[in-house]
Amino acid sequence: MVTLLSAQSTQSDISQQSTEKGRWIERIVRSAKQTYKLCPYFDKKMNSCFIKMLKSQKKSRCDREGKFDTCPVFAEFIGEQYDKLVATSKVLPQDFRDLQLIP
Repeated sequence: MVTLLSAQSTQSDISQQSTEKGRWIERIVRSAKQTYKLCPYFDKKMNSCFIKMLKSQKKSRCDREGKFDTCPVFAEFIGEQYDKLVATSKVLPQDFRDLQLIP
């Protein structure tokens, strides 16, 4: 009985954390859209994505021509930043520009 209750509580904690993460990602993407017309990690000259280059993927070309509002690569990158900040117990930034300042 005790293990069942603890399993349910951990599932609710995980689901609550994932909803918090999703809300935070949406807030950061909205803030980035207010500041930038094209993705800040998009190189116009070479039509490539710096995020894909950092992950050393062979194909670093941007499929969306710099439009990042529905880009899964950008959202995944922001999600990774969230995980790093939560793991190090740092305060979550409320704006995309603040996120760029954190080392």
